[in-house]
Amino acid sequence: MTVVRPPQDAIERLEKAVATSKRHSSVRLPQAFARDRSSKEPCPPLADLMQGGGEVRLKVMLTVLMMATKAPHARKVSAKDLAAMLGLRDADGAGARRVSKAMKDLEAKSLARRDRVPGYVPTMTVLDPAGSGKEWDASKLPRPYITVPISLWRRGWFIALSGRAVALLIILKELTGGRTRNGAWVDGIRKRQYGLSDDTWTRGTQELKDAGLLDVTEQVFSSQGEPRRRNLYVLHLDRLEAYDPGGFEEWRDSQDE
Repeated sequence: MTVVRPPQDAIERLEKAVATSKRHSSVRLPQAFARDRSSKEPCPPLADLMQGGGEVRLKVMLTVLMMATKAPHARKVSAKDLAAMLGLRDADGAGARRVSKAMKDLEAKSLARRDRVPGYVPTMTVLDPAGSGKEWDASKLPRPYITVPISLWRRGWFIALSGRAVALLIILKELTGGRTRNGAWVDGIRKRQYGLSDDTWTRGTQELKDAGLLDVTEQVFSSQGEPRRRNLYVLHLDRLEAYDPGGFEEWRDSQDE
């Protein structure tokens, strides 16, 4: 994997987008975006987005949602501007085409709608992240819901982290219920409800650990008199503000994933 420094221009674009949105804390998502509790083979929208290299799909959806603060969560944004904001290579060409493809995929999955007027930048509306295909209002989400820290965008982490790391961060936010001290552990049934492959789970978790945003410790407990091992996950989201990924000496580049 090629490793390069995060583009400073992209970080500045994200910072400007956050300032324009006037968000101060987080972006809300329904639990059903990350976790499918049905008895069938689980595949919540998040896991579905990540199939087949879904980094750009996930980041496009979440970034438009971050910018589109109020219902109906619609925003005029061009593919090339989003590509530049996400630090994609050749933003005016190949990067813009990747974003356009991601937008089409989001429409096909009933997670977004684009309204086009000839000669104008299209308006993209983020639909219900739970996958209903309907318009929704994040401010009316019933608790519990998932909160994605705005510092992910403001500090540039959203560029520096891969799509699978962002996906795991969202899942661990749901798993821990926002707890930052005691953390949480996940059993096999709960893990399957998230629908991610073991490889994605392992690699995303490792990336969050390497970034200093997650601790995973192995604990031993007794079950029916037999010792069992389990991993305890503790997020350190306060470090999102403490560190600047734009200052990392090197940055993983997922452009070719």
